[in-house]
Amino acid sequence: MRGMLDRIEDGTHAVLLIEEQGREIVVPVSQLPAGSQVHTWFTITMEEDEIVSLQLDESLTEVKTEQAQSLMQRLRSRSGSRFKRR
Repeated sequence: MRGMLDRIEDGTHAVLLIEEQGREIVVPVSQLPAGSQVHTWFTITMEEDEIVSLQLDESLTEVKTEQAQSLMQRLRSRSGSRFKRR
């Protein structure tokens, strides 16, 4: 399964969002692979609700980052706004 590092809480707990299940898993930061950052994607192997393998997925991280940047660019380039600035 795939998941993304959503945030780190209190510098000790990492919150992973599991894409397929639409849920969060909290793991100790010490369990994260070297190089992990917020919005990094992982390939996760679980057995009986326990993580047995957590590997960085650099290619998926790159694809998801590009998709997010493209979406932000499209949103910013829309002409006009329904809301008035003050």
